[in-house]
Amino acid sequence: MTFAWYLFSGIVIKNISPPFGKLTAIEQKLEGEYRGLHSELLAHSEEIAFYNGQDWERRNIDTGFNRMMAHIDMVLGKRFLMGIFDSMLVKYGAVMVGYTVVGLPVFGPGSEEYLRKRAGDEAGITKDYVRNSSLLINLAKAIGRLVVSYKEI
Repeated sequence: MTFAWYLFSGIVIKNISPPFGKLTAIEQKLEGEYRGLHSELLAHSEEIAFYNGQDWERRNIDTGFNRMMAHIDMVLGKRFLMGIFDSMLVKYGAVMVGYTVVGLPVFGPGSEEYLRKRAGDEAGITKDYVRNSSLLINLAKAIGRLVVSYKEI
């Protein structure tokens, strides 16, 4: 069930994640255009001052800056939302699946047989639960770290 959860969450994340490489390329293009506007301002500053074109140049540079900042804000918002989805699906979702798997012997379809074997042995049930939850939760956390490690690469 845990591995099926990782497969499911990987498919969901792949389908909802925006193309961050393309968005970064657009951001770099907008930054280049913005720097180009400043270079043109420096190169033609005498003509701009002579013809009183400072208002037009200010609007032009402000427009370039606002386009760039709007794009950066949009990319940061998408990165924030993807971080939330990564955390919820990969980290916390896997732990919840792990707890579900651990609870199956007591609450699942074959619980009568397990409880009959452990009749009156609450300490044994607790021992099984603690041991299994420790193993499954550590497994879920380790695989979650592996799945999320793509960000580091």
